[in-house]
Amino acid sequence: MAIHPSPLDLVSSPLPEHWTRLVDLTAQLPPSVQDYNASNPASPITLLGKCEFANPGMSHKDRIAKVMLQRAEARGDLVAPDGSKKTILAASSGNTGCSLALIGTLMGYEVVIITNAKCSAEKQTHIRSNGATLWLAETLPAQFPKELGVVTDYMEQERILSEAFPDKYYSVDQYNNADNMDAHKSTTGREIWEQTGGKVTHFCMSSSTGGTIQGVGSYLKEKRGDVEVVLADPEKSRLRGLLEEQRDPEAGKILLGAVEAQIKAEGGGVKVEGAGKEALTALMCPPATGKVFEFVDYAIDVNDFDAFDACRETAAAGLLVGGSAGANICASKIIAAKAATEAPREGGVTIVTLLCDHGIKYLSKIFNDDWIRKNDNRAKM
Repeated sequence: MAIHPSPLDLVSSPLPEHWTRLVDLTAQLPPSVQDYNASNPASPITLLGKCEFANPGMSHKDRIAKVMLQRAEARGDLVAPDGSKKTILAASSGNTGCSLALIGTLMGYEVVIITNAKCSAEKQTHIRSNGATLWLAETLPAQFPKELGVVTDYMEQERILSEAFPDKYYSVDQYNNADNMDAHKSTTGREIWEQTGGKVTHFCMSSSTGGTIQGVGSYLKEKRGDVEVVLADPEKSRLRGLLEEQRDPEAGKILLGAVEAQIKAEGGGVKVEGAGKEALTALMCPPATGKVFEFVDYAIDVNDFDAFDACRETAAAGLLVGGSAGANICASKIIAAKAATEAPREGGVTIVTLLCDHGIKYLSKIFNDDWIRKNDNRAKM
């Protein structure tokens, strides 16, 4: 009799047949790369996308939700002093909220997710559909005036409420939770290595918590020291500047100044959901080391709407993906174009990126022509 997996079994399964697949996106690379591949058939440049949207919660965040909650449960962190189950409380730009709602509910817990108005309507509905209560950061102070005052930052709200009600809420704290990074080191990184037969030469990824790029980067660099780990960062994110600031303070200062000027000129920050940040998290810069993105070699700027164009191109090729995947693809194309100008690399160049989540979560934005026309500033610059 066949044994069929449960939704939880599919997330970060130890069985290769349940791993999310790698798909070949090489055909989307620039003409210069196609010409390079034609003239160097023994040393081609290949772009592979890992289909993380195939997880039950439709994103790679299922991986961290499963590990963070199962380990918290094993430690006894989810039990209140009276023996009852605590409510899981988490701030999220959307996808982690969807995943925590799914997995937390499957594990038998109540889940509360705090997000903000930037989160797409589809993701907000997804969170509720998976059984969680959803709070919007902008209006939450009215519900907790004594505790929150005028605080509307969702990460800070999670911290304040979990400290105010320690017997009621378990704070996931995904942005500083070491289990987040370890989930990707122990599963995503290992899968990429084995699925490419150790041929991966570059890993390209955007960052919000830092867990994915740091975890995967750590694993791959342990397996192969010359693997390049590249941060795909939206133009109005401060992460590239903060990375450069530690390695070259003057260059970093210039980059950060340019970001602030662009935000001011365009009247808003990053449009890509789940990518880019204004400040470093503990996963990006662990207090114990003080090293900013220790496992990242360099960063590439990506325009929000170039990322959205990439999403639409990928949809036309048969894969409907979200904005962070679009940013990853844009940066990967730049990596590939650079490799095409260099001497052929023995064994070729294999760039792996994540197709982080499903584009169905962004139908009202990325795939909505009216929203694009209203928000795309490229034509206005």
